[in-house]
Amino acid sequence: MNGKRFVFRLMVAGILAAALNACVWEGSSGTDQETGIVVNSLEDAMYPATASTVTIRDAIERAEPGESITFDPGLDGGTIYLENIASLHSTLRGEVFTLSFDPMPHWVFEGFLERDYGSSALYARKDLVIDASDLPDGITLRWAGGEDSPARVLAVYGDLTMQNVNISAGVASAVFLTSTFNTQQYTLARGSGLAVWGVARLSGCEIGGNTAVGELFGSRDRGAFGGGIYGDVLILEDCIVAGNSVEGYGAAGGGVYSVGGWGSFRASSVDRCAVTGNRIAGLHTYGGGIYSDGGGRGNMMPITITDSTIARNLVMHNPDLGEPAPETERYYRGGGFYMSNGKLNLEGCTIVQNNVTGYAATFHGEPNMSGGGVAATVGDAHVVENMQISQSIIAGNTVGGEPQDLFTGSLIDFYSWGYNLVGDLNFDYILAPVPWWSVYLSRKHWPKEGDRDKVLISEVLSLDEVRYHPTIQSVGVSAGENAVLWYPPAGDALDAIPAEGYAVSYIKAGFGTTSRYGEPAGFLYDVLDEIDSRYERNYSAVFGTQDLSAITFYGPAETWPSVPENADWIAFWRDLDAAIADSPGPLGPEKLADDFWGRPFDSGDGPTNVDVHTVQVGPGAVDQLGNPRPAGGFGDVGAIEVQE
Repeated sequence: MNGKRFVFRLMVAGILAAALNACVWEGSSGTDQETGIVVNSLEDAMYPATASTVTIRDAIERAEPGESITFDPGLDGGTIYLENIASLHSTLRGEVFTLSFDPMPHWVFEGFLERDYGSSALYARKDLVIDASDLPDGITLRWAGGEDSPARVLAVYGDLTMQNVNISAGVASAVFLTSTFNTQQYTLARGSGLAVWGVARLSGCEIGGNTAVGELFGSRDRGAFGGGIYGDVLILEDCIVAGNSVEGYGAAGGGVYSVGGWGSFRASSVDRCAVTGNRIAGLHTYGGGIYSDGGGRGNMMPITITDSTIARNLVMHNPDLGEPAPETERYYRGGGFYMSNGKLNLEGCTIVQNNVTGYAATFHGEPNMSGGGVAATVGDAHVVENMQISQSIIAGNTVGGEPQDLFTGSLIDFYSWGYNLVGDLNFDYILAPVPWWSVYLSRKHWPKEGDRDKVLISEVLSLDEVRYHPTIQSVGVSAGENAVLWYPPAGDALDAIPAEGYAVSYIKAGFGTTSRYGEPAGFLYDVLDEIDSRYERNYSAVFGTQDLSAITFYGPAETWPSVPENADWIAFWRDLDAAIADSPGPLGPEKLADDFWGRPFDSGDGPTNVDVHTVQVGPGAVDQLGNPRPAGGFGDVGAIEVQE
């Protein structure tokens, strides 16, 4: 391929299967001034048999906040089978809703308060550091009790720093506590491998084969979130999160669930990771691979995902619930990634072969299934700020068996920073232009330099050279097969991105008016006239004799999407997008975007201030395997850079 050869390398230390090792290693004394506490036994005991034996449970209990827990070299590649439960009622924070009857019954969001997360094999109410970076093959913490005696592997109420540790076989379960309303009725089935309220910094870790199990009835506390990891702020580097599952009535985040920095102003990130072969099954299901809550309701925190593979994750209906009645609301969204609030920055990623399945329907005028690869919410849209993608492959994902790779939902803005190879894009529900904010006439900044849509996965990836994990099996797409680690690029993804960088321009256009309500008279008519002249088709006739001057826009900025008087305004733009979808002019899936709003209108009431903003963009520094980018005069698109 263009004179290049592949250099294959394992992603992280610890990817090799941990050798089963039942013996007790007794080496160092277990304490050292410089290294902190040294675990020297694979036993699971709070009180070891000898004074010189230090177990992981003993070390977590003894460690001062932030003190390092390391491992004796003789434990390299070993597995610690956890047979005991540190806490039946692990306390972390979680969202709280109370039932109010004023004036009508409704749920009121109270914030994130201390909640009962149920059983955890290991539990720390302090900052915790677990460092196995000196072990070439790492260390494995594995729950031995199975689903008959459920417990997550580790819960931390504080910050967690963990390196080269494998977490497996954890089970987080919703267990009945009380029948009293406005108190917690069930333990929270969240983070079956890891649950962290604080900042979780994971490097070179594997989180695989964990299961979160919720109840089969609708309740705010009975949902199951985070098959592999649940946390407030998650900073993942060189990690594998694969083969985890979530099931219940409500299910989210098959591999990863990020609250995203509630009240902390600290953002989550996923760098050089593989999130693959995870599954969620429920009636309300979101994010087969990764779920991001953007800091929680009302917040706008970003999550950044770079140089990572998100593949073969599955969103599906929970068969234990049976076929839903036609009027029963059900939602299946975001096979690879789903965002409900905040912002997404996606750079140099490969998001492929994720699937969304379920019972299709339309509720509140919105599709209940969306985003095979990437999806943003539809609904309370104003808190879903923007999505930014660059140099990524998003292809071969499906919804209900049909191609759908990227679903913008009701974002405020979508930005491309160039060289994206995407299959099917759906902009149908992105928010309408807002006439009196100078930045909001153009929301769809696509396509840009090097962007393509309608891409087939076979055109951009070498599917016969996919690399798989040696032991972790997928429970998502291709269930029972080994989980994917990464895909080599091919065809149009090779030698695409200029090493010296390139320029991307986008438009900010508006009226510059300070008016809080309404819009300049005749604006909608002027838009139709401009489309008629631009695309040589009489779109004015599509709207017949409708009096467009009666369709006005109402602020304020913070709440306009939910203002009832704006319903006609939003409906006009949705109808217009549908009307021009089959235009004979040069329209792609974005329909009206920068190239339309950035040109002068011929008459009357078009934009009065148009600003063109240009930024320089270059290839990333390294790929998913840590190899340098670019390898030559041009870089490759997606998570993997082919080396010369």
